[in-house]
Amino acid sequence: MDEEELDRFLLQPLNPRELTKADVRMRRSAALAEALFGKTRHDLERQLSSAHPELPPGFDLTDYRELGRSTQQVLLAMENPRVARVFAAMKSTVTVGTTSYTEMEARCEIVRRAIQQLEGR
Repeated sequence: MDEEELDRFLLQPLNPRELTKADVRMRRSAALAEALFGKTRHDLERQLSSAHPELPPGFDLTDYRELGRSTQQVLLAMENPRVARVFAAMKSTVTVGTTSYTEMEARCEIVRRAIQQLEGR
């Protein structure tokens, strides 16, 4: 989401039903992220080093796609110099074999693999 999209979003009238739906989506996405990524860098490394990520129960492909979109948005935001220092902690490195990722890149890769697994690729 760029600044113009954010401005349009913030200036639109509040619809309680839509806010409730958005809240449910965000909570599901946060729960999936915690279950899929774990809490430590070791958890990310474990997920990346396996052939397929361990998929937590109770989530569907739509949940993974929503999480994929939001992790990609954060990854793009991290590249913006105006907000880079906010994300400095997420730039630590996760190394699996000979491949290194930032923590956010690792998260994006795990979600990508999970979606592929759910789609049967």
